[in-house]
Amino acid sequence: MTSQTIPPKQHDPLGVDRGRRLCPRCGESDGVDEHSPLWPKDWRCNDCGFALEPGGDFVRLAPELDEVDDGFALDGFAQLAAIEDGHFWFTTRNALIAWLIRRYAPNAHRVLEIGCGTGFTMYALRDALPRATITASELHSRGLAYAHKRHPAGVEFVQMDARHIYLKSALDLIGAFDVLEHIADDHRVIEQINQALKPGGILIATVPQHPWLWSSADDLAHHQRRYRRGELAAKLRDRGLRVVYQTSFAALVLPLLAAVRLRGRQSPHDSRSLEMAETEARPLPIVNAALTSVFMVEHTIRRIGMPLPFGGSQVVVATKATGSLPNKTQHAVAGACLLPYKASHG
Repeated sequence: MTSQTIPPKQHDPLGVDRGRRLCPRCGESDGVDEHSPLWPKDWRCNDCGFALEPGGDFVRLAPELDEVDDGFALDGFAQLAAIEDGHFWFTTRNALIAWLIRRYAPNAHRVLEIGCGTGFTMYALRDALPRATITASELHSRGLAYAHKRHPAGVEFVQMDARHIYLKSALDLIGAFDVLEHIADDHRVIEQINQALKPGGILIATVPQHPWLWSSADDLAHHQRRYRRGELAAKLRDRGLRVVYQTSFAALVLPLLAAVRLRGRQSPHDSRSLEMAETEARPLPIVNAALTSVFMVEHTIRRIGMPLPFGGSQVVVATKATGSLPNKTQHAVAGACLLPYKASHG
């Protein structure tokens, strides 16, 4: 089945479809102005008087969780920031993200990245949507510090728990790139994403795939799970989102990845496994260049419409249901799924 680009949603020029922010304390809402921050630093609830806690270059919506070593190792941000630039995995994943944005959300104005980490994927968002109003959220301010250093202007940063986004019908696009696997209650996060998206808004998500690939690398990364084939798509549908595209990432290198990860699972704590994890994080330049080429070949295969049902990661694009789109558009959205497979045990 051929993938189709979703026509951009037409917003009400009178602002009737303006999004709402919800007070973290009392739940009362107020309107989000089209060109103002999602969470102005001086915001205060008109109903209960609740005010946000400042955090230097960003506001804090979940300050009690900021320094909790849960879901991600607090010292992991420094390690990520040191290896992401030029690394085959992160650079080619950015190319995939930018391509998906241009294909499915080319006119997105209000954008939120959940779990932005050190801000590396923000390069893909800003490249694909240079005129968008972008907000980057992260549970830990340590990650936001690195992200702000990479993007000192043009991005709003918010310390936030993805289980409590506190927005309603406010966003054209949400990105969650290798985030959901870190959170035990991913159902709750998906519900929050659905609430925060405007009708017709888009979610792009990537997660690790195939539980049989579980190894010490997943333990070190604080993963809660690796997703079965089609599992994330099924969870999105259960929460009211319509899946329009799904594919795999790291497909051509799956045999190599399996050999490395299964070796790590057999001896999760020995020095050999740690050395293999270090090699994966910091490959030799010639190896990094070769893998980059392989991943770009894979991207070419993906772009011409060939299915990639297996791979180290799962990629899903979904849209929030809307009754305002014409029937022809609704059918186009429903038919845009390139890989219509169901959840399996793969």
